[in-house]
Amino acid sequence: MRILVLIIMIAISISPGQFNGTPATNSLGAVETQSEEGVLELSLKQVQDYAVNHNAVAENARLDVKSARKKIWETTTIGLPQISGTVSYRNDLKIATTLIPAQFLDPNAGEGEFIGVKFGTQHNATAELKLDQLIFSGSYIVALRASKIYLRLSQENVVKTEIEVKHAVTDTYYLILLALHSKATLAANLENVKKTKYETTEMYKAGFLEDTDADQLQLTVTELENSIKSIDRQINVTYNLLKFQMGVALERHVRLTESLTDILSQIDKDSLLTEQFNLSRHIDFRMADSQERSMFLLMKREQSEYLPTISAYATYTRMAMRDEFNFFKKNDEQWFPSTSIGLRIAVPLFSSGMRAARVAQAKIDLKKATNTKNQVKDGLELGLLQARSTFADAYDTVDSTRKNTALAKKIYEKSGEKFKKGTVSSMELTQAHSQYLAAENNYTRAVVELLKAKTLLDKAMNRL
Repeated sequence: MRILVLIIMIAISISPGQFNGTPATNSLGAVETQSEEGVLELSLKQVQDYAVNHNAVAENARLDVKSARKKIWETTTIGLPQISGTVSYRNDLKIATTLIPAQFLDPNAGEGEFIGVKFGTQHNATAELKLDQLIFSGSYIVALRASKIYLRLSQENVVKTEIEVKHAVTDTYYLILLALHSKATLAANLENVKKTKYETTEMYKAGFLEDTDADQLQLTVTELENSIKSIDRQINVTYNLLKFQMGVALERHVRLTESLTDILSQIDKDSLLTEQFNLSRHIDFRMADSQERSMFLLMKREQSEYLPTISAYATYTRMAMRDEFNFFKKNDEQWFPSTSIGLRIAVPLFSSGMRAARVAQAKIDLKKATNTKNQVKDGLELGLLQARSTFADAYDTVDSTRKNTALAKKIYEKSGEKFKKGTVSSMELTQAHSQYLAAENNYTRAVVELLKAKTLLDKAMNRL
């Protein structure tokens, strides 16, 4: 029963909810062969690869990289030629009257006399084509470099996300194997207890034992049967959790091709404890380094605000003035062209200390990023030492609990033989059986801790 409680606690701790679906398993805890079409047969490595390619979070991270590439081009185009066109039309329903001295038209007019005249036409149209070209901008140059750092951060975030996805499915994969192993152990115990109960019942009928001996064994049988049913339900939940994490439809069958024994046999203790650690390749350190570079470029951008911005422009304009709206008719009336080119130089002169304050803030942010990078470095090195220590302890614990389990099983089997001979009671046999299950529970718990420690150590060494 303790094994059941352990499996349920682990499943609930990582399960997002209740699901449906039943993978078929045999009594040894291995997934049975299914012939129906569409069954996914996957090893741990294949589960990790599938999840990386189909998990929605990982896919979004890859889309962020595509967006970052577009952001680079968006920034680049700021320094490329910009062409715009403008067409305008104005209808002067009543042309404005302007007063001019009357002597302009009549030399005999007196001083101070004015005549009202109207200039222009009612219908006026203008078509303009304008070309702008950035020649120099310090902030633009820095922005180009920053956009590349942004792309790098997006790419590193993909790697980080994929590691987290692999970590999640690995834990779930191990949980399923542990549950199947526990079920196989309980099933084997159930068969033995049923056999003993049958023999005890027959001996009771023959008058050699009391009915309480058979009843005691029946309680054990019922408890084991209920435990197996509960584990089956938890296996269903955990299988569907794995499908959810992988991005697989819940109605599709998944078959794990590796057993708990296979996984444990692949653990290379010496390699995990002695492999050289390359800090510069660890994804967390690389992301901290990229963040520091990003803050450095932000500081450079603020400093570039002291530099002038130089740009050139050229315009071509055509204007038409009509007394009638006939711009689209072929006639002898003209469109009057005008052309101009120019150079703009914007020089920042005085901002009341605003630019200096921004530069100072950027320098502070850079210092903070450097501190974070150093902290990440120290944290990764410390985390590796702790992960290796935890793994070594868990490995030794599994070895000792494995031996204890074998010893408890031996005691239980001998108690069963003595019970058949009548030298021990059913209560003593039940106690030996409970002791054996407790040893199995300790072994399972130790394996859980070992696999968790291995996964964390793989993550600390950037091996996922």
